[in-house]
Amino acid sequence: MAGTVAKGNRLQVAARKLLETDGYIVHTAVRSSQRVGPPWKPFWISQTTDIFNAFDLIATRMDGPRPLRFIQITGGSVSERIKKVDPVPINPAIASVEIWKWRGGQKRLDRRYKERKVWLPRGYFQVYFKERNWEPDPRDRVAASEAATSAAKDFPALQVAPLAVARRPRVAKGA
Repeated sequence: MAGTVAKGNRLQVAARKLLETDGYIVHTAVRSSQRVGPPWKPFWISQTTDIFNAFDLIATRMDGPRPLRFIQITGGSVSERIKKVDPVPINPAIASVEIWKWRGGQKRLDRRYKERKVWLPRGYFQVYFKERNWEPDPRDRVAASEAATSAAKDFPALQVAPLAVARRPRVAKGA
């Protein structure tokens, strides 16, 4: 199982590719290595250097909408990222501040529906905007699967609808 650094790097690369296919030029925060410890037994540590200590990516393009985007990528808690991003003063008239939450994993059934099978969508980034007070909206999903990446070129915010499957009636044993 990969560590959180490797997963974060994978998510940043996936988000960067999605933004580049949408016509953005993207700057990524880079990791730096430091030698620490006593001189007779030094060891190296790897630290991330976020942009303004809050953002992983900055994306820019000449055309609207959202010509300048400050993006924080996460695979974990959105509330922790909001605490990190909110104090940075960025004018919403100039740039958008966003948190991209990865929703991945295996396909799962939605347990809210008992009479039919409804699959939960997977393999997308849920985008949270500061100007919308960090409220999630199903229309702000960016698909990251191989088949949906080509469709994401045509639709910048691709909605992934749940798939409904009818259930066969049960046959009683011994009947």
